[in-house]
Amino acid sequence: MIISIIGIVVVIALPKVGNIIDDVNEKAVADRLIEDLSLLRSIAISQHETTWLVVDQAQNQYGLWVGPSGSEVLIPDPETGESLVLNLDSAYSGVSISSVSFGGYPEVSFDWWGTPSSGGTLVLNSTRTITLVAETGMAYE
Repeated sequence: MIISIIGIVVVIALPKVGNIIDDVNEKAVADRLIEDLSLLRSIAISQHETTWLVVDQAQNQYGLWVGPSGSEVLIPDPETGESLVLNLDSAYSGVSISSVSFGGYPEVSFDWWGTPSSGGTLVLNSTRTITLVAETGMAYE
């Protein structure tokens, strides 16, 4: 009898746990993206270089780049030293890039003043929107 009750509770609770994990992953990606945009802005200002966020929606990933258009290089991750390309499929299961538009393009650059080439949005799982403000270069959810 007790085992039956425990089984019923598990069957009811298990799907909710899966939703909680997806929500946590989605929030983690949103926070990371906001931090990465801030990093790009800081690098652009401190190094007087153009920096780029380039989103590949089809591959469900984005990369951080530095350098003038046509000769960009990937920025190394400050923690690992590896190139900063974040593939959401491998790093955060259950999270996908639903849409992205920075002035109609899937990329945005920051000049050495920290000003973005345009404002825009990136939407995760059709529910969570990260907005980049064109006038300030600040990002928020």
